[in-house]
Amino acid sequence: MKKSIFLLLLCTQWLWAQDASELEKRANDCYRAKSYHEAGVLYKKSADHAWMNAARKKQYYNAACAFALSGEKDKAFENLGLMLKYGYSNREQLENDTDLQSLHDDIRWQNALSSIKKKVADSPHKSKYFTTDIDLFYRAFDLALKDPARAAEIFRNEYFAKGTDGLQDFFIGKINDEQKFAQTVLKLKDFYAQSRATLAQTNALRGPVRKYASKFEELYPQAVFPDVYFVVGRLSSNGTISDNGLLIGAEQMSKTPQTDTAHWNDWQREWVMDFGQIPVTVTHELVHFNQNGMKRENTLLCYALFEGSAEFIAELITGQTDGNYATFKGHEQRIWNDFETERRNDTYDDWIEAQPNRPRNALYWAGYMISKAYYTNASDKKKAIADILNIQDYESFFAQSGAADFIKALQ
Repeated sequence: MKKSIFLLLLCTQWLWAQDASELEKRANDCYRAKSYHEAGVLYKKSADHAWMNAARKKQYYNAACAFALSGEKDKAFENLGLMLKYGYSNREQLENDTDLQSLHDDIRWQNALSSIKKKVADSPHKSKYFTTDIDLFYRAFDLALKDPARAAEIFRNEYFAKGTDGLQDFFIGKINDEQKFAQTVLKLKDFYAQSRATLAQTNALRGPVRKYASKFEELYPQAVFPDVYFVVGRLSSNGTISDNGLLIGAEQMSKTPQTDTAHWNDWQREWVMDFGQIPVTVTHELVHFNQNGMKRENTLLCYALFEGSAEFIAELITGQTDGNYATFKGHEQRIWNDFETERRNDTYDDWIEAQPNRPRNALYWAGYMISKAYYTNASDKKKAIADILNIQDYESFFAQSGAADFIKALQ
C-alpha cells in the first residue's frame, strides 16, 4: 500500500515533466501503478513533445490505452485519432489489445478500425525497396566527423528526422537514443567509413530478395509483401519489422572478403555478418511479417516457435538460416532436454544470451528444430507451412512435431 501511495504521489509530480523520453518513463511507472488517468496524461504529453512521427503514434496509442482503462472514452478516442493521423496501421494489435476492450461497443471503434489501411502488397513484385536512409546516414556522418561535439544533434536533425517511416520505426524499436547512437558511430568511425562503399551496393541485392520473396509466395500463397527499408543502425540489430514493413540494419551485414577486420573488437567479429547475408535476413523478417495467425503466449515454447519458424522457413527458401548454429553440434540432446523442461515457463533472456550450458540464441535453435521436425514429418508440405505460420495450440503442435525423436536421430 505504501509503495502504491508513493507511486501515485510521483505520478502527480511527473505531470510537470517536459522531456519526451522522461515523460514516457514516468508514464510507464504510472501505468504499472494502475494510475491510468495520470499515465494517459503523461503519454499524451510525451507524444506532443516527440520529434518524430513514429514516437508520436506510439505514445498516442499508449495514451489511448491508459484513458480506456481509466474509463475516459472520449479521451481514448481522441488519442486513437491522433495515432491514426501519424500513420498507425496495425489493425491486429488494435483489435487484440485488452486495454482497449471497453471501447469495442462504441460506434467510433468500428470507424477507427475501418480507417486503417495496412501497407502491404499482394505480390513480391509490388513491394518497394528504400535505400535512401543509407545515403542520409553518410551525409550526416560526414557532418558529424567535422563537428563531433554536435554529432547527436546532427544525426537527429539530418538523419533520423529526415528519414523514411521505416528508419523512424527502427529508431524507436532498436536505437531510441541519438546520444548513444552518436557515441557508437564516432567510436567506430573507421568501421562505418569502411562499410560505406559496400552499403552503396545494397540496391544490387533487390534481385535475390525478390526471388526469395517469390519462393515464399509459392510456399504460402496467402503471404503479403510489405515494403523493405535498409537503414544504418548502431550494430544493435540486423533486422526487425514494424507496421510499415521490414527494417534491415544493413551495417551489421557489411563484411566482404576485402574488409579489413584487423582492428575489429571481439563483439564486431562475432556479430558483423557478410554482405551477402542481407537477402536471408530480409526473408527471415518477411516470414515474421506473415505470422499474424500465430497466437501470442508468454511461454518459452511460443517465443521459440516465433523465431525458430522464421529461421526454418528462411532456410527452406534460401538454403541458409539467419543465425549460425554450428556451436550446437554435439550438444543437441542436452540443450533439448533443458528446453523440454522449461518450455512452459515465461523465460526469454536466458535462452537468447549465452549460458554456461548452452550457446546464445538457443531459443531460435529449439524453435527451428521443432518447425523442421514438423515439416519433415508432414505428408502435405504446403499445409505444413500454413500450420507453422498459424499455430493456435503450442503444446499440440509441439507434440505433433515429433521433435524429440528428430533430435535423438541427430546423435
